[in-house]
Amino acid sequence: MSYCVVKKGFVFVGTIHMVLFLLSLAVSLSGCLPTRIPAGVNYVGGTVVTTLSSNVSLSYATPDRSVSGNGFLMFKKPDNMRVVILSPFGSVLQEIYVSGELITIIDSGNGIAFTGTHTDLPAKGDFSGWRYINWLIDIDPPDPSHRTVSVQRINKFGESEKADFENGMLISKRTEAAGFVRYGEYADVQGAPFPSNIGYETAAGEKFTITLEEPEINIILADSAFKPDLSKLRVYPLSVLK
Repeated sequence: MSYCVVKKGFVFVGTIHMVLFLLSLAVSLSGCLPTRIPAGVNYVGGTVVTTLSSNVSLSYATPDRSVSGNGFLMFKKPDNMRVVILSPFGSVLQEIYVSGELITIIDSGNGIAFTGTHTDLPAKGDFSGWRYINWLIDIDPPDPSHRTVSVQRINKFGESEKADFENGMLISKRTEAAGFVRYGEYADVQGAPFPSNIGYETAAGEKFTITLEEPEINIILADSAFKPDLSKLRVYPLSVLK
């Protein structure tokens, strides 16, 4: 079974990236994404981010096509995320829920949902960025000992990666399997340094960009906000999204 309807309005958010982890739609990964940390951003003894709520702009691009959209994102440590993609008229096109390795994508307009683990997702296409969402949102907390340095390390997922730090903050990382992600436009968000721009290029060369707008941190987010209601939907495995 193949499924195409949901792809019309869908765009990736990783994120992050994670969360997400977190680019102006006009900026490409290959060039000008700002990475320098503003001197006024304080990371010594800064606030720890436990929850995040933000409007978000997203885009997906290959040499042959591109799509973009807007919505909002919620994140709650350790690994709960909800992304809502909106139409130009403000109605909900898709909802994406992440809880650990479990991912659920809902197309409420068509009364269907897809659920499974990140490994069930296709290696290419609009949904492929979600395969590494937990890696994208795994952003090192500010560390003054790293200042400006490149580190080769084994990450928490057991993969070898190269991580680049500037002024104690993670600005990029790369693995052979996941590809390359760059975190830019750090700003002081309610006492915590936070990247508002994320650019992600998969190992296959597909590009996803994310911009957080007016983020709020450490607000109360109920656990129920991260639990999709599938009771009235036809549910399929993620593996049908080809």
